[in-house]
Amino acid sequence: MAHHPIIVWYRRDLRVDDHPALFRAAAEKVQIVPLFVFDKELMRSLPSDGAAFNFQAEALTVLQGNIRKLGGRLVIRKGNVLRVHEELIREVQPAALYYNRDYEPYATERDKKVEALYRRYGIEVKSFADVVVHEPHEVLTGKGTPFAVFTPFANAWKKLHHPAPLGRPGALTTPRLATELVLDAQELRRPVTVTHPILSGGEDEAVRAWREFVQLKLSDYSLHRDSPSVNGTSRISPYLRFGCLSARRVLDDSLKLMEKANPSSRIPIGKFVDELIWREFYQAVLFHFPDLLNRSYRREFDAMPWRMDEKLYKSWCNGTTGFPLVDAGMRQLNQTGWMHNRVRMVVASFLTKDLRHDWRLGASYFESKLMDIETASNNGGWQWAASTGVDPKPLRIFNPRLQSERYDPDGQYIGSFVPELQSVPAKFIHAPHTMPPVLQKEVGCIIGKNYPFPVVDHATASVEYKKLFAALKATCRRE
Repeated sequence: MAHHPIIVWYRRDLRVDDHPALFRAAAEKVQIVPLFVFDKELMRSLPSDGAAFNFQAEALTVLQGNIRKLGGRLVIRKGNVLRVHEELIREVQPAALYYNRDYEPYATERDKKVEALYRRYGIEVKSFADVVVHEPHEVLTGKGTPFAVFTPFANAWKKLHHPAPLGRPGALTTPRLATELVLDAQELRRPVTVTHPILSGGEDEAVRAWREFVQLKLSDYSLHRDSPSVNGTSRISPYLRFGCLSARRVLDDSLKLMEKANPSSRIPIGKFVDELIWREFYQAVLFHFPDLLNRSYRREFDAMPWRMDEKLYKSWCNGTTGFPLVDAGMRQLNQTGWMHNRVRMVVASFLTKDLRHDWRLGASYFESKLMDIETASNNGGWQWAASTGVDPKPLRIFNPRLQSERYDPDGQYIGSFVPELQSVPAKFIHAPHTMPPVLQKEVGCIIGKNYPFPVVDHATASVEYKKLFAALKATCRRE
């Protein structure tokens, strides 16, 4: 071991703090090869907007600097992952490969192949828990089966011993090796349509955003988490997606705050921890049921007669449905690569229940735009919205107008993303088509000209969806 380096393979864990593979490798007191591979085949298949690749490039540039501060050097290669690893094995004759586990279907398949390659050469492979605090196989029912309902999953999750973060590794040295440049969207030939990305990538920015949330917003999280016009959520989801911030670190900080807090102050912290658990719940669900990427968890709903109306679908994508909260959400997504969670639920319900379009279309569109896209959370969230997934509840259909009136009462969020409605009085901003024609002229917002009429009638669409839903359930019962 002493004469051969350890390769630490970076993927979606772009940090040095609480990085189990790097920490454990550094403890071996041998040379370390921190490796990142631009997998060109994967890059081509990903639907992500170029903005997500720029975010990754920023995160990698920061990682380069942080590894340099420890005395090491990030080695970047591009090409087919297996081929890159095979070349590196010949180049450095490593003692071992260390990496942090990922649990989504593509990653688990890829990692099996890479592990097999190293073992074929007689090289040790060690992988470590990461991405989530508790791995999918750790949170099971008393019978040893996966949970399909959130609350019992969360209860079991909370009873487990939570691993503490590891901190930063000691000094590193890296052998001299050829390395490529960090590739951004332009170099990867990925068009950027997200014009105003909400965040910059990198561990340093992640730490800053997390500290700012803890100090300024966490105490009011319960109060503001559902208000899209208020910057009251953590917005750390892109950092968790790319691993610029460790889920263990976030949980550990939260629990330490909870210990010191008085009973009322514990409530918002508990709410925030529940959001972390939802993320882990969906990771576990997709790990145990990988075919959910292409089918409904509740199989009877694979027979749902979804529509495909190009014009309606485009109106949803572009934020021109005539439902202001839906339109504001979609425009926020298209412009910033992020959308407020409350609004995500509303736009997803609208596409599946009002427009009756397949949840897979929505999931795919989100995947093309969101900076924080995690396949498991995206799939879980969309199936939840379509009522086809785990954690079944009574059929839930969001009324976009009522949601708008409740969570954006003065229309501040709507006005910030739908500028044509900025002069519309708060009384009409949630349903501008109900404005008297005289007022439309007065405020310079003619419905049908400056802003569209609603593309569907919500009440009629809800009745239709309920009938279809009941019919499919009845069919399932008879079978």
